[in-house]
Amino acid sequence: MEKYVFIGGYDKADLLIYIAKILTILKKKVIIIDTTILQKTRYVIPNMLPSKQYITTYESIDIAIGFENIAKIKEYQKLAPEEELGYDFILIDMDTPRAYREYEIKPTDKHYFVTSFDIYNLKRGLRSAYTTW
Repeated sequence: MEKYVFIGGYDKADLLIYIAKILTILKKKVIIIDTTILQKTRYVIPNMLPSKQYITTYESIDIAIGFENIAKIKEYQKLAPEEELGYDFILIDMDTPRAYREYEIKPTDKHYFVTSFDIYNLKRGLRSAYTTW
C-alpha cells in the first residue's frame, strides 16, 4: 500500500479522480481520502444517503469523505486496527496541518504540493507549507 499526499489550498479533487482512474485501468485498487475543510468531493461524487462519514464507489474508485483518520476508516470498514486497508494506492487530499498529523503521514510517503499559478494560491500554499506543516 502506497500513500500519496496531495497538499495545498488549491482544488485537487478532479486531479485525484483522474489519477485514480488511470490506476484502476491498470487493475490497481485505489481509495481517495478527502480530508479537506470544504470536502468538495462530497459534491462531485454525492452519496444517495446523506451522512457525515461515508465511503462510496465511483468508476471503480473508493472515495472516503468525512473521516478524521485511518483508524476511523478501518472502523467504518469493520477492520481490526492492525489490519491494512487493502488498497494498492491511497490518495489523500489535504489542506490542513491537522490532517497531516491525524493521518500519520511519514516522510517516506509521497508528497505533492498542488497549486495554480495565480499569486493568491501560491502565497496561500507557501505560507501554510513553510509555517505549519
